Amino acid sequence: MASPPDRRVRWFARAAGVVVFGSLAAGIASVGFGARTEMDVYLRRSRAERIGTPMTPAQAAYGVEARDGTRVRLGDVRARLVFLNFWGTFCPPCIEELPSLLAMARARQADGVLVLAVSYDESFEVVDRFFREFTSESIPDNFVVVRDPETAAGRDLKALFGTEKIPESYILQDGRILARFVNARDWIHPDIVGLFNVLLR
Repeated sequence: MASPPDRRVRWFARAAGVVVFGSLAAGIASVGFGARTEMDVYLRRSRAERIGTPMTPAQAAYGVEARDGTRVRLGDVRARLVFLNFWGTFCPPCIEELPSLLAMARARQADGVLVLAVSYDESFEVVDRFFREFTSESIPDNFVVVRDPETAAGRDLKALFGTEKIPESYILQDGRILARFVNARDWIHPDIVGLFNVLLR
């Protein structure tokens, strides 16, 4: 059975309310010249696009909907690394990559990685029903499903990131968009594991 939603809400609240690991300066220092070079190798191997720019004010100010109905600005979410995934239960490629995404979240929970799964389903009830049927395993506390409250095409969060089709994923660190992954992936592939290892040094 999935773990109680309130545990994930508390995890998300903690991640949104405090800086979990270090300062911006420490984050920049952790990705030095050698790490950047190594990161580029893993990005190329994993067919990811390097971004390397700060979130825009509109992206940072955008409020996603938590399970308790509160809105949390994306720019206020803090973790050592935020893995932002746009998905929906109606999307076959999203479902295809979900087992490896959950496995990645479990493997990286102790590293301070927050998987922020932004759902485009109509309600949390739809998401909960899906997970009850999808898996009997517990959902890791650092895998947090939020909803995009905007339903108008072109005005939602994924549009602010330039995403037209889901699934699409981004790695965020210290308010910067480091990388973009288009389409479903195997999130426990050795090249992606290597990329995370570099970013989490």
